[in-house]
Amino acid sequence: MMQGGKMTNVPKRTSNRYYLAFDPEFDPEKCHMKFRMTYDGCLQSDGTAQHKHALRREFHPQLKRLWEVDPNLKVFADNGIPRLNMLADQYTRLGYRFVPLATSDLSLIAAIDILFLRPGEPGSVIPSGDIDNRLKTLFDALRMPDFKDELGGYLTPTVDEDPFFVLLQNDKLISHVAVETDVLLQSTHSAKGDFLPNHARLIITVILRPYKVAIGNMHFV
Repeated sequence: MMQGGKMTNVPKRTSNRYYLAFDPEFDPEKCHMKFRMTYDGCLQSDGTAQHKHALRREFHPQLKRLWEVDPNLKVFADNGIPRLNMLADQYTRLGYRFVPLATSDLSLIAAIDILFLRPGEPGSVIPSGDIDNRLKTLFDALRMPDFKDELGGYLTPTVDEDPFFVLLQNDKLISHVAVETDVLLQSTHSAKGDFLPNHARLIITVILRPYKVAIGNMHFV
């Protein structure tokens, strides 16, 4: 999952904290750029393309707002919209103008820490295989799609989705993944009273750092 640096892929578990990927060089005390995204809704273990792109559309406005308020990103945006247009033009594909945050051009990698709240009885253990599958759905939603069928039928962006903000150019730029699971205490039933086992509430902490310092990523050092 990582370009540059070293990573151990063997999952590790401590209590209800689960490491899907472990980067020994990652130090949360020396974070370079840190922010959080949230999601509250269905998270499928075998997500369809439509489901994954629906998730992208949930994260898009959050990342758009990040580009507006984060000092590291305002350096790029302070020169006006043309700078964002340059990025969007560079990553235009499938009828969309994507603006990824972590890219190989900038040598940026992402450490992701997730608080994963899901329905269940206190003390119940969520199977690691289910975590892996649901996180695969999430990671696909955090990156740019590669093929038109990954858009799940959303073939034309709305006015508010031009450009379309995503976290990752591709999921190889994820260096570290830690997941803490717990019980979601809020009711997870549909309007008809049906139990929704795939409901999840996620708080996603992202820490970006360059794996190779260059002029273009000095603001992230």
